[in-house]
Amino acid sequence: MAQTTAEFLIEQGKAEGKVEGKAEGIAEGKQDAVLKLLRLRFQDVPEVLSREISNIHNITRLDMLLEQAMTVQSLDEIDTHFS
Repeated sequence: MAQTTAEFLIEQGKAEGKVEGKAEGIAEGKQDAVLKLLRLRFQDVPEVLSREISNIHNITRLDMLLEQAMTVQSLDEIDTHFS
């Protein structure tokens, strides 16, 4: 049975939604990991920094933040505004 254009587009939309949802879940997991590591290392994380990290959805940037969280000596060294 042939698929109509509408059915094809609906299936495409569903597939894209699944991918976007998965990527969002990965980003949220990385945000949580960065914040947890910072809290373990420095106890208190300022709300402003926590909010900035929670607003980053780029996986590569979050990976860079995770590396920073492992190596910085103070919270002042965390750079949430990569160039």
